[in-house]
Amino acid sequence: MDERVSVTVELPSIFVPLAGVSEESLAQEVEKLFALELVRRGALTYTRAAELVGISQAEFISYLGKQQISIFQFAPDELREEMSS
Repeated sequence: MDERVSVTVELPSIFVPLAGVSEESLAQEVEKLFALELVRRGALTYTRAAELVGISQAEFISYLGKQQISIFQFAPDELREEMSS
């Protein structure tokens, strides 16, 4: 298992109901959101992100979909090339 760091973050209490999770689940939600952002940036694969947050690939793909993030990342030129094939 990868080494972990502990981070303490204070958030406005309004974030809890807006996130749609319980206060107890907020830390895991923040971890998943951070992993999602790293996937979006191309710093992590969705496979590795799922592994790091401790959920299945299918669960993480579903989570990405709910956040409107595609697992298919194409540069504009690559997308044009794919579309013309």
